[in-house]
Amino acid sequence: MRARSALFTLFGDIVRPAGGDAWLSTLTGCMSALGFSAEATRTALHRMAAEGWVAPRKVGRYAAYRLTPQGVDRLEEAATRIYRLRAAEWDGRWRLLIGLPAGRDAQLSRALTWMGFGRLSADVWASPHSHGSRLTRLLDGHPGAATTVGFVGESAGAQASRPTTEADQRIVAAAWDLAELRQAHAAFIDRWRDAGAGDEPRAAFTTRIQLVHHWRSFLFLDPGLPAALLPADWLGDEAAKVFRTLYEAVDAGAWRFYDQLVAAGPPLPRTPDSGAASGDDSPFARGLDALQIPRSHPIPARSTP
Repeated sequence: MRARSALFTLFGDIVRPAGGDAWLSTLTGCMSALGFSAEATRTALHRMAAEGWVAPRKVGRYAAYRLTPQGVDRLEEAATRIYRLRAAEWDGRWRLLIGLPAGRDAQLSRALTWMGFGRLSADVWASPHSHGSRLTRLLDGHPGAATTVGFVGESAGAQASRPTTEADQRIVAAAWDLAELRQAHAAFIDRWRDAGAGDEPRAAFTTRIQLVHHWRSFLFLDPGLPAALLPADWLGDEAAKVFRTLYEAVDAGAWRFYDQLVAAGPPLPRTPDSGAASGDDSPFARGLDALQIPRSHPIPARSTP
């Protein structure tokens, strides 16, 4: 786990639900528990700020960081997928992008993969999901995608009484490596199924961040295929159960550790655009509901240094 990636997990799973911004001292304290030096933390934050994910601000002689709107958008989408522990229903339709130069654009290719698209050929991508305005925004930001043609349609032979066809399965096999994903799910289950939770706050915090970080890695492996397209030996549901069980076990202890760091600093004045999750409507609250975790901490404004 690299410092920058750990900070993304920290902002998404802890800082944003707690209010959206934090003192540098709070962030370095969290990162120290994860094994990162203060220098490594500051360097990673500086890089994230340069890329537009977070914004620094000074309050007297202290430094604080908050998410930018760009950072909020990315974490909103990531949280929706991270905490989505059940396979979605499928409308039987494929979304195809033809003529996309993603093979020559690593950034675009990575973004499409992150959204859940799979590559059928050099310039043809497919997804069973409706991505709406998110896909439009992505393509608008890439001039090379101006000649791309998008299609929505069913595979040949699709019938209402038989929602999936051999053609659907061929699309899945061509676009995604489900054998690799099965191995990744199996490794996750082996790593975390018998992991001890413990009540010690620091240990609970590090377990939670490492757990979410590992689960977050599936964003680039798991396209979130609908249940109708999943193989019979799918391990995603078992992996999700392991995630939910351990996350619930360490939730309270992790918050105690974070609150201890918060209490060590002065109150942090809120800004209107601090990136705080907005109560029960946030994907974090919805995700915790999906995890069946009772929140001991209210999602809206809390005094975080």
